[in-house]
Amino acid sequence: MVKAVIIEDSELARLELSTMLKQYTEVEVIDEADSVESAVMAIEQGQPDLVFMDIDIIGGNAFDVLEQLTHVPALIFTTAFEQHALAAFNFNTVDYLLKPVNKERLAAAMQKFTQKIDVTDTTPAFAPDNRIFIKDGEQCWLVKVADIQYIEAVGNYSRVYFDNHSPMVYRSLNKVEERLSAARFLRANRQQLINLDYVTEIEPWNTGSFLLSLSNGRKIEVSRRQATKLKQMISL
Repeated sequence: MVKAVIIEDSELARLELSTMLKQYTEVEVIDEADSVESAVMAIEQGQPDLVFMDIDIIGGNAFDVLEQLTHVPALIFTTAFEQHALAAFNFNTVDYLLKPVNKERLAAAMQKFTQKIDVTDTTPAFAPDNRIFIKDGEQCWLVKVADIQYIEAVGNYSRVYFDNHSPMVYRSLNKVEERLSAARFLRANRQQLINLDYVTEIEPWNTGSFLLSLSNGRKIEVSRRQATKLKQMISL
């Protein structure tokens, strides 16, 4: 059984979609939400396999929800705004349906979802050429993963450094690390995750650790535990 959640601020639109989904006997709609707060709660508590999500909801938008999730399920966007499609596909998006949603487009989206869950994906969530959507306050960026220099823990959140920017993302460093390629990024210590492509110099440091110099001038210490991993990653 596929567990699904509908996130939509229009009660009528929720009813219409849930009615159309009744023809899919393998799908069980376990919850509905109309706001950022209730959407995060529904997804975190219900752990659905699939989420039908509108862009504009009470208290913000879909991306405000996605930034707060510890795990992003498969997504089918149902929205009247086509301009958000590029940002949407930087998440675990199956399809992007423009309203009004008809049975034919819904059927095509469900077929894509079925194909997606039938294929085992062994690639990292974000490969180097992927672009990720970051929203911090009123500013938004589409950042190429390869352009991220390092990421730093700030309490329960993380700060991402790229170009001359350093926005905050509302995920722990552990959760961010899970989404990035282990071949490119090294957890240097408890506080910092670095992109090895930006390392320009490695110096022996205190009792078995290393001090790394990045191309932006920042120096980051690699803990003794991670120093062994670093040597394995950069040695023939």
